[in-house]
Amino acid sequence: MKKHSVYRLVAFIYLALLFLFLLSGCKKGTVENMSEATVKAYQPNIERLSRHYQEIIDINGDAVVDTAILIDGNDNKLFLVCSKDRQLKIIAFYDISASKYGYGSERGSNQTPWGIHEIAGKYGDGEVPGMSFYDRKPTGEIATIYTDTTNVEIDPVTSRIIWLNGLEDLNRTSYWRFIYIHGTHEEGLLGTPQSKGCIRMRNREIIELFDLTDTGMVVNIIRPESYSETEE
Repeated sequence: MKKHSVYRLVAFIYLALLFLFLLSGCKKGTVENMSEATVKAYQPNIERLSRHYQEIIDINGDAVVDTAILIDGNDNKLFLVCSKDRQLKIIAFYDISASKYGYGSERGSNQTPWGIHEIAGKYGDGEVPGMSFYDRKPTGEIATIYTDTTNVEIDPVTSRIIWLNGLEDLNRTSYWRFIYIHGTHEEGLLGTPQSKGCIRMRNREIIELFDLTDTGMVVNIIRPESYSETEE
């Protein structure tokens, strides 16, 4: 069996297990699919995440919200979460990089917008890991992926694109600012602010997240606690 076929088979089995997990319901404050070592190394702030998950419910008019994404600027993490009877459960979490220019929604600021968004579109399905995109179209160029602290001037969008649309007055500009969740070539810098407004992820992890999400899914980008309520 060819190497890429084995990779696809393993990925399919893993995603199938995750989908079965999603259908099985949620329990409060657990991280079921993380290894013991991973959970010991990092403990999510369940209380903080639950509070910001409630914001999603509030803005949706108390509608049922099964699965959502929370992006925490405090810890530079993205969480895929679900809820049963409004009790939060973490399905998976990933290191991310938000903007090195801080948080805000002004056009041209290169800042990461905060608040409630939805997934407006998804691009790159089936493309190989590391594929570079321009205007959401594959260029045919595979980016060099750096897993050390290499920092280069270019900022390619790689592997997959999840395009966000702001749902609040404070982030109505997100869609036309082309705020994405996407893969990055600078994987070794994840966990620190590095982007020009978008949310960066590891290439294999954005592919996984891409396959676990749908358009219309709600995303809450949470500013670090160091930001005051008046900052943008």
